Amino acid sequence: MRILTVLGCFLLLGHVAASSIQIDNALSATSFMEDVDFAYNCKTYITSPMVRLKRSLFCEYDYNVRPTLSHQIANNVTMQLLPKLLDFDDWNGRMTLHSWMTLVWNDAHLTWKPSDYEGVNFIHIKSNEIWVPDISVYNSGDMTFDQTGIPLTTCLIFSTGSVSCVPSVRHVAKCSTDVSSWPYDTHRCRIIFGSWSHSGEEVNFHLDKKGFQMDGFTNNSEWDFKVVNAYKVLKKYKCCPNDTYPMIVYEFTISRHYGIMHTTYVTPAIAMMLLTLIVLWLDSRSTERLAIAGVNLICHMLCIFDLHWQLPHNGVNPPNILLYYRDSLAIAVFALVLTAVLRKMQEMSIEVPYWISTTTSFILSNRAGRFLILTDDDSKSSSGGILGGEAEDNSDLPKSATGPRESSWRHFAAIIEWLSFFVVIFTYVIILITLVPST
Repeated sequence: MRILTVLGCFLLLGHVAASSIQIDNALSATSFMEDVDFAYNCKTYITSPMVRLKRSLFCEYDYNVRPTLSHQIANNVTMQLLPKLLDFDDWNGRMTLHSWMTLVWNDAHLTWKPSDYEGVNFIHIKSNEIWVPDISVYNSGDMTFDQTGIPLTTCLIFSTGSVSCVPSVRHVAKCSTDVSSWPYDTHRCRIIFGSWSHSGEEVNFHLDKKGFQMDGFTNNSEWDFKVVNAYKVLKKYKCCPNDTYPMIVYEFTISRHYGIMHTTYVTPAIAMMLLTLIVLWLDSRSTERLAIAGVNLICHMLCIFDLHWQLPHNGVNPPNILLYYRDSLAIAVFALVLTAVLRKMQEMSIEVPYWISTTTSFILSNRAGRFLILTDDDSKSSSGGILGGEAEDNSDLPKSATGPRESSWRHFAAIIEWLSFFVVIFTYVIILITLVPST
């Protein structure tokens, strides 16, 4: 009896297992038939013309495959740059350009007859659903930022297979900075585009007309931005002598708006130059000359310290305005030291050396020297002094100096004052000719 019961249980379990296998096979067959039915009706499923068109185009489409009928045919990509905004970091020599970029190419896998879809001759497709050129920036200024390919955008596809995409892009590039003419400096930048993985025999880039449009550019309050040129370059490498690698090169100039800097730094530089000349023009015995010379020196040092924080530190050549302030500071120090020396000289009571008295007599023997050296008091007291010997001897040369020692030292100090005044003027002229940028 027990044996019969056990056999009955085995038979029941076998029947249940057989039923489960039949159910699984039925489900699998149903799923397979649904897949076959969907694949069979993928391009003929009756719905709106736009849905039918998209299903027809993308049923077997692979956006990783270059869209040509033959691998020997290149995809010609036409591009144009439309700059919109500019950010320029002159301290690091890095330009960030925000722009639109138009890319047009032909996709042989995305063609149809508009008559088959109620006259639909174009559709809008996201760029991540189709093949797009792997355009890249070769001279990227930010290696942490991926500049390969195009950002996600909506592309326009025509029935002829023409694809047009206008992505909003951000390109970062290193620039050749030159701050020697600061604040009138102009920097040159380049952005070099090309395919990251394809040669020109596979993906070939071309410029659309002149390659750029500036109509929609928003002017920067600090920089003046211009596209100088756009051109195509073909390069070959030793590794692949039979392949060419086309590159699209854009050249830009970035010039500083110098209005505020001109008022802040250039105008004070001219004012301090005049202040230095006034120091040398005043009488060295006056207290005003000593006070102005001290103030002039302090102003020079303050301007240099301020320039240190304003000027970029990345240029090969130092800015000319900083060199100007350096040279002008040296002249200001010279004017202050000269004032102190001349004041001390005119208080000396020692005998005047022969070469000094001879030089003084020679200069005072002509009208120009007397006009520059002698003061009103000296002119009144000189009637019987050094120049008085001319009336007695009827001679063109004056006799040896017979005035007091203080007068001789004062005359010699006056000669040094005027000589230094004209030398400093000549020095400033040379500095300006050398450092002022020729624009």
